[in-house]
Amino acid sequence: MKTEFQDGNQGFLALVNENRPRILKICRVYAWNREDQDDLYQEILIQIWRSLPSLKEAAHADTWLYRVALNTAISFLRKRAARKAASTLSFDHEQLSRVADEHQVASQEDSPQLAALYESIAKLDEVEKALITLFLEDLSYEQMAEVLGISPSHVGVMLHRVKKKLAMLTQEVLP
Repeated sequence: MKTEFQDGNQGFLALVNENRPRILKICRVYAWNREDQDDLYQEILIQIWRSLPSLKEAAHADTWLYRVALNTAISFLRKRAARKAASTLSFDHEQLSRVADEHQVASQEDSPQLAALYESIAKLDEVEKALITLFLEDLSYEQMAEVLGISPSHVGVMLHRVKKKLAMLTQEVLP
């Protein structure tokens, strides 16, 4: 049985347009600069298009889309890291941190608090980034659990820890 989103280009465009802000937020969390964000956005759209036949129920389209977008973002990061590792000779931790700091760009219209939040989120690991992104999108624990493939109670525990970690990281970033 086809869902409303599997009906050709119109369904795909409706799904993407409905979720564009969410996809862009994921790109902002997982990519450091505008060029990488654009590349990741395109990659997410390609993966959504390819995966659309696997969408079983339109009622679960949001969590399905998050799963596709987050998995694509994580794969994107791994590919970029592998390419950069292959192209660099050797850097110590301090040099890598400095390069990361230089590439973490906040747009001019962002408030200092929002820029600090994104900078802090960039320091989280892949699962923590995914969890906090879903939390910022106001998903329920059950929805987050479905996207991440863990139990709702585990989401609660992890989210509590990530919030505490994020609060400490943000305090370090803010003047």
